[in-house]
Amino acid sequence: MIKKTTIVDIAKEAGVSVSTVSRILNNKPDVAEKTRQRVLQVIEEQNFTPQTAWQQLRSGKSRVITLHFPQNFNPLFQGMIADAALRCEQLGFTLNLMVGPLDEPELLNILRSGQADGIILTETLTHDWRVESLRGYPSRFVMIGRCADTTGLSYVDSAIELGVGDAIDHLAELGHRHVGFLTLGKIAPGKEYSFTGFARAGCQAACRRHGITCHLRATDLSNESVTDAAVNLLEQHPEITAFVTPQDSGVPGILKAIALRGLRIPEDISVVGLLDEAFAEMITPPLTALDFSSHTLGFTAAELLVAQLNDEVSGPQQVLIKPELHVRGSTGPCVQR
Repeated sequence: MIKKTTIVDIAKEAGVSVSTVSRILNNKPDVAEKTRQRVLQVIEEQNFTPQTAWQQLRSGKSRVITLHFPQNFNPLFQGMIADAALRCEQLGFTLNLMVGPLDEPELLNILRSGQADGIILTETLTHDWRVESLRGYPSRFVMIGRCADTTGLSYVDSAIELGVGDAIDHLAELGHRHVGFLTLGKIAPGKEYSFTGFARAGCQAACRRHGITCHLRATDLSNESVTDAAVNLLEQHPEITAFVTPQDSGVPGILKAIALRGLRIPEDISVVGLLDEAFAEMITPPLTALDFSSHTLGFTAAELLVAQLNDEVSGPQQVLIKPELHVRGSTGPCVQR
């Protein structure tokens, strides 16, 4: 009968203690890199597979992280999820995707029942009940987004207010003085995505700085609603020479409205959107856009949460990632029509 290799055998062969091997298997940081590489080499040579289930039982941890989408899943977030899953795997965790509304008992049960060690919240509202419910577990969740009161809480978010400010700066340099700004309205009475509020504030502040008139419209961001809103703005304010939208789903409706009005991009009107580079390059003309960085948000959220779960950090971690403005073919000098 072939004797199964154990963690004791690995420790003996590598010339280290069993606890050192255990720390390496659990991705603990306080191990010398030379020692780590020696142990990993022995593990590979011995074809050793740690008893993950046994480790979970001993530690009382599931090694699972749940990522929650409260609304219908947006395919444009696939990159964010993929990178969150990748980083979790690299750090010894499994990512579980949960889509759809939850009530408070269901949310808390994820942690209390041991289904997951931690939770990543997406589509964060300015006033989000999920955040308030989990506030008593600050080390066990991370937000992608920011709520109104982030005291003692960890998050990673797009600094959209700064990105939109850059977009307005760019349009101001091109001579534009009247800008249409289309954004998502409240999803329900008293409920607004924090992202929307920060984007609106960034646009208004930058427009004041440059003396630009901002013509604001809030819609549900369906193609039909955005098209109607953009057409309406152009009819009421023919002086508008540029559109900005901080939501990826707002771009198609704006482009359709411009086509319906018989206008050319960028000769007659400029457009700035928020879109990942791959999508922005597919539009004709290529869209001047703020890079959404959804991949980075997912990767970073997973990294922050695992660091908290492993007690590698103390206190909240708050990370803002500024979207980078990529100037392409959809913006040009202002021409009064």
